[in-house]
Amino acid sequence: MVLNEVALDKVVVHPLVLLSVVDHFNRMGKIGNQKRVVGLLLGSWSSKGVLDIANSFAIPFDEDDKDREVWFLDHEYLENMYNMFRKVNAKERVVGWYHTGPKLHQNDILINDLIRKYCPNSVLVIIDPKPTGLGCPHEAYKWYRRNVHDDWNVPT
Repeated sequence: MVLNEVALDKVVVHPLVLLSVVDHFNRMGKIGNQKRVVGLLLGSWSSKGVLDIANSFAIPFDEDDKDREVWFLDHEYLENMYNMFRKVNAKERVVGWYHTGPKLHQNDILINDLIRKYCPNSVLVIIDPKPTGLGCPHEAYKWYRRNVHDDWNVPT
């Protein structure tokens, strides 16, 4: 189902996804000093505007601390893992991606553009692996492209 057909009213993130993201963050923290990790979200859209995120997998990712415009995301790994997941559960589709924030970063738009090749209406879920308060440790964002007409380009 395409997001343009149904409004997005609610995003449901299953506990397995949250556990997987925290595990990914902890494993990478032991290896190096990565401040955030990135992965792909799998799930399905309901006809009632509910996005059900049931699964995820980690993607090798790195970014330069000094220049946030320099980053690496392993495309080949992403494609191989997704093909394997499709063999196990054909109903799950790419619905977006995650990172461990704790907030939006300037290169998230570039990463989202890359993920949109697999899911044109991708959702970004920022998951806090070390929550300090009560409540859900995640926030979901949907990409909107606005059509803005300049005054001098509007037909008269």
